[in-house]
Parts: sequence; structure tokens; C-alpha cells
Amino acid sequence: MITAQELYTILTDSQSGLNIPVAYGRFKEQTPLPHIVYMGDGQDQFPADNTYLYKQNGYRIEYYFTDKNEAIEEAIETLLLDNGLRYSKSEDIYIPSEDAFEIYYQI
Repeated sequence: MITAQELYTILTDSQSGLNIPVAYGRFKEQTPLPHIVYMGDGQDQFPADNTYLYKQNGYRIEYYFTDKNEAIEEAIETLLLDNGLRYSKSEDIYIPSEDAFEIYYQI
């Protein structure tokens, strides 16, 4: 099970090669693209005998960009896999109000 702080450390590790801003939930100030916002995305649970035998928090990693950069996408995916995190990936989602795109990864 991974925590929000551990995920932040993984995403901001200088060895990752991402070198883009990362924040939990939102940036408090205007931040240039590309950047990553991540947040909690529910919890998987396996209840039994009036308790939970298994609980795991899920997270959603949102990668925002204006110019398609598959090298950054590959770096994010490699980083997740190298840290034992399986993910699902969305399509490119255009955000008209921001004139930007988003891809999200659910882990």
C-alpha cells in the first residue's frame, strides 16, 4: 500500500527525470505547463469478520500539457512500474477553457 507522501516522493525524485512541478490536489499559484496534480481516488476494501482484511488507497495522477510529449508520458509510466505501481491510462483529454490537455493515470 502506498501513501500520498510516498507517491509525492516518487514523482518528485530527481532521479526520475521528470523534472516537472507536482502538487497534491491543486497548485496554490498559477503554474506553467506541463505539470502533475495527484489526489486520492477512493479505497479498495475486502471486508470480512466485522473488519477489513485488505484496504488499499487509490490515487489519480493528472498530467497536464499543451504540447504532446510522449517521452514524458513514457517516463511517468516507467516510474510507476519501476516502483511496483500498476496503472490504467486515459486518452488525451482536451480542456477548452485552459487550451490544454490532460492524461490521467489511476493507480
